[in-house]
Amino acid sequence: MPYWRLRDHQHSAQARCARQQKRDELHEKIRQVALHHPTAGYRLLYQQLKAQGEEIGLHKIRVALGELHLHPPLPRKTRKPSPKVSAPQDWPEGRRVQIDATRLSLPDGVCWIYFVLDVTSRVVLTSRVVRSLSMHLATLTLDEAVAVLRAQGHHERVLVQSDGGSDFTSDLFQQACSTYGRWVRCKVSQPGGTGILERLNRTYKYQFAFRQDWHSMADVRAAMPDFHRWYNHERRHSALGYATPWSTLTSSANARNAA
Repeated sequence: MPYWRLRDHQHSAQARCARQQKRDELHEKIRQVALHHPTAGYRLLYQQLKAQGEEIGLHKIRVALGELHLHPPLPRKTRKPSPKVSAPQDWPEGRRVQIDATRLSLPDGVCWIYFVLDVTSRVVLTSRVVRSLSMHLATLTLDEAVAVLRAQGHHERVLVQSDGGSDFTSDLFQQACSTYGRWVRCKVSQPGGTGILERLNRTYKYQFAFRQDWHSMADVRAAMPDFHRWYNHERRHSALGYATPWSTLTSSANARNAA
């Protein structure tokens, strides 16, 4: 052990003993009050000590009760275990639809944009600009996306893909997914996983959002129809043989109806 550490330990012995003595006196005061009020919590004990002229903080009282084993600390909240990531070979049958939210920083604060993408045609089925994420908004966005598919003649079961966000693992969102088909949690790195939607988020930001001068969430919401028109009807997608996503969606629906 280094010499300087032994030297400092010896020099601080008096101050260390004084701190220990003060701590013992504090614990004794709290113990005496706690024994007189055995069913009281740390807030009521704080009021009792304050009435006696003792200025002891709530946190110190709570920690002391735990150290004295008179009032153990409250148990930590346990999170609901997140669902496991499904491998591609375990995905059930259905038309794959992916949902995710991307973040934008604006002068009036942070906003989020829910995107729902049809994997087969690469069509942005719907989007929703929100101030914060919630299971209700995610469910409404999914309902609108499925309505677009149904309006275009696609009535097959839907396989909803997303990450393990709390808005997607909530009971409300899971019920909506079971109504339309199934839900699976995917990774970005998986073949056919949510990396397809992450590419959409990147395209939206670097080829559309970052080229605009928006000042509020209302500006972002007003520009969403222009993005849908550009991405679905004008921008040609390499994964579709350089066809537009909307033409791919409508042509597949027409071929199915003709058959």
